[in-house]
Amino acid sequence: MSTRRHPAESTPHSNRFRTVGSALMVLALAAACMFVGSASASADTCRSSSCTGRNPVTMGCDSDAALLEEIDDTGMSLRFYYSGTCDASWAYVTVSSTDPNAYPQAANIFYIPELGGSEASYSAGYVNQSDVAKPTPMVGGAAMAKGCATESGPGFDPAPETWKQEGTSGVCTRWH
Repeated sequence: MSTRRHPAESTPHSNRFRTVGSALMVLALAAACMFVGSASASADTCRSSSCTGRNPVTMGCDSDAALLEEIDDTGMSLRFYYSGTCDASWAYVTVSSTDPNAYPQAANIFYIPELGGSEASYSAGYVNQSDVAKPTPMVGGAAMAKGCATESGPGFDPAPETWKQEGTSGVCTRWH
């Protein structure tokens, strides 16, 4: 005589399938969460004028950055970068951590707005021997821009004459 089991009763064989099925479901949910998390992280980007005033590192624009110009001076360097993906540019100032004669430098970017107007600027503030390097905020789109490093402070253009690169208290890249 055979014994019939109720469908709700479990066998060791069916318990194994439930355990494996549960484990697969947990793995699938974990993978879905990772995919959603990575999609939202990469979604925080900008393009062209929406990059203006934003940090190139946090926006991911530094991943394809092209170095357009570099100026090395005593105890510091000034670099000017452009990202094709973001269609934006920025300056990057580095101060030597080992040179006792290196002075803190303000990292500035000056630009002429796309539709014309007066020269405007953004600054990353001072870069000194304790933080070594900083990028300026970006300028996006078709705006002409130049990067500057100066001891005179944020927002100070050491070479305000249109194409002059070296002023009395700092240096600037060419206009790009």
